[in-house]
Amino acid sequence: MPLFKFKVSDAAGTVSELLIEGENQTDATRRLQRRGLLPLEFLGEGTRSQQNKSLFGPKLDVVEFTDRLVPLLEANIPLEKALGIVGESQDNPVLQQTVLDLRRGLHEGRKLSDLIRERGREFPQLYAGLVEAGEEAGALPQVMSELRNFLLESRELKSFIISSSIYPAFICVTGIILLAIVMGVIVPKFATALAGAGIKSSSTDFLMALSNILRSYWWVVFVIAALIGYCIYQIRDENGKIRHVYDSLILKVPLAKNLVLYSNISRLCRTMAILMRNGVHLLNTVAIANRVLQNQTIKKSIVGLSGELRQGQKLSTALAKSPYIPQLMLRMLAVGEETGSVEVMLERVADRYEADMKGLIKRMLSLFEPMIIVLLGLSVGSVVTIMFMAIMDMQGAAG
Repeated sequence: MPLFKFKVSDAAGTVSELLIEGENQTDATRRLQRRGLLPLEFLGEGTRSQQNKSLFGPKLDVVEFTDRLVPLLEANIPLEKALGIVGESQDNPVLQQTVLDLRRGLHEGRKLSDLIRERGREFPQLYAGLVEAGEEAGALPQVMSELRNFLLESRELKSFIISSSIYPAFICVTGIILLAIVMGVIVPKFATALAGAGIKSSSTDFLMALSNILRSYWWVVFVIAALIGYCIYQIRDENGKIRHVYDSLILKVPLAKNLVLYSNISRLCRTMAILMRNGVHLLNTVAIANRVLQNQTIKKSIVGLSGELRQGQKLSTALAKSPYIPQLMLRMLAVGEETGSVEVMLERVADRYEADMKGLIKRMLSLFEPMIIVLLGLSVGSVVTIMFMAIMDMQGAAG
């Protein structure tokens, strides 16, 4: 959700500026009023950089926070006291401040889900929705336990991707640096030596022309890197135009399409299974689960799901209208509806697509490493071959 900046006054009359999330300005104003704040002036839309001022400073570890909070809740310790124990046992000042803010909000009579939703990007998008469902169903410890398992599995997947990418990335960077040294240092000296000997070689002329281009326009590399960084930043903005274009185009790229589909479908099914297992109504389940979808195109394709369910349609029938929902998921849902075990089928679908996603990532990474080695080998080998041809020309001229 976008951020909105207000000048507000609290109960003591203290005036300050505050950033708050909301669907629109009116929704943001209502959120301020629920916090007991009086909006004095609207200062325009804020930015994520304003909300997260410390880019390289300590940040909240949501997984560790949840992992430490869940056992206390399962031991029937009151939420406010459990938060206090979590805050006292940490050395991270960001976590301590977060816990302090959450406890202050609870003392004001507000719900934990509302407090989390206002924390911006400190918590994942699905976090507040699942906590809210747990509060409404009276099963907050159980829902939080399911959420902890989900977050731990997500962290393991990210760690696997990062660790598997380190070696290919190292090879890629090392190869590019080596190629740059050859083209920028060795080739010019080699060409100068040939020219001093009065030997002309078309292969050497080609290498020198390529070397001069690289030495003259090296700054283009940084411009391209900056553009890529800007595009990535815009893609992270869920409401940006670039993000919508990206979400639409990525579903047309063969391998990337499957990866995006597996990720979003497994996330959708896992969230719905957690909610339904803890007694949340189907309409509320669908509304909350729709928010966890990261691809905006897929999210729009099922935006009318709640309305179709109100008209009496089955979940499998309503989901079938989206072109992005796999047939396997629809068939398993239909079986679950007939047997009264929808949440079990949803969990199996989530397990299936999570396994497919991990397998696809492994295959992509296994292909990426040899591809990088082959490309760099061809590049360096071509340069060495051209230099060898120039040496042969030099020997022929000497003979």
